[in-house]
Amino acid sequence: MTRGRHSRGPSSGSGNAGFTLIEILVVVAIAGIVLAVAAVNLFPSDEEVARRETSLLALDIETARDDAWFGGRPTAVSLAEGRVRVLRLASDRSWSPVPGRDRRLPDTMQVAALAIDGRDVDPREVLVFLPDGVGVPFRVALTVRGIPKAIEGDAAGAVRAIVQ
Repeated sequence: MTRGRHSRGPSSGSGNAGFTLIEILVVVAIAGIVLAVAAVNLFPSDEEVARRETSLLALDIETARDDAWFGGRPTAVSLAEGRVRVLRLASDRSWSPVPGRDRRLPDTMQVAALAIDGRDVDPREVLVFLPDGVGVPFRVALTVRGIPKAIEGDAAGAVRAIVQ
């Protein structure tokens, strides 16, 4: 038996090598969808950044409140000079910074106003939390990337970021 010129393997001269236009379009479409989803997560909007930064500050304040409740000593939060500082009342009745609890606020965040027990006070005043668990209502008005935000605390001790 002699074998003919036709074989079953791929021929080097066939037009089947490469990708079809449909295959290329499908790959480009998938890549576009992946990039669109990634861009939303990699480049958050100003509103999302403002919400996140406000929530982080509310968490700092809430943690200081918990320190007072569970630590048995008055604890305060200062928002002066573009920093959030947690302070604890020392035995000599002076406020001492809590190590590792000092954080610079983002440059895009400004404390616009501070109200304690319904009365406007200097934003450099400290928020004091007592170990008895009774809170004094407060409101911290902020602007983050030009977007107004606020953090409120009530007499029951609840601290929450306000979505406006």
